[in-house]
Amino acid sequence: MSSEPVPDAIYKGIVKVRVTGRAFPNIVVLHPNDWQDIRLLRTADGIYIWGNPSEAGPERIWGLTVIQTDAETENTGLVGDFQNHIQLFERMGIEVKISDSHSTYFTEGKLAVKASFRVALPVYRPAAFCTVTGI
Repeated sequence: MSSEPVPDAIYKGIVKVRVTGRAFPNIVVLHPNDWQDIRLLRTADGIYIWGNPSEAGPERIWGLTVIQTDAETENTGLVGDFQNHIQLFERMGIEVKISDSHSTYFTEGKLAVKASFRVALPVYRPAAFCTVTGI
């Protein structure tokens, strides 16, 4: 774990995206446990920095929207310009198949459900994204 405060590490990632990537970051992606650590930051006299616990509080840091997902590796964040330099293409819509033909599913009254879809996620400018580690 890094010795610098987490908000500082995230801000350095923002600056790197702006300078190296020549982009304007708009989202910070964090694991919920990492956002919890930020949300619970307090001043020396015990006042919460990110707002009163009785309120929902802003899911923002340095003016950027925070997206929480457990798909992000813990102690690692992602800062990037998701609006301009990445796109999601859907090749095929969601396809759902249901069957009772597996093993003893028919006699046991069970169903197997399979859902799939095909997408592509091109990143047009990789430098517009920065991984923040050690948070």
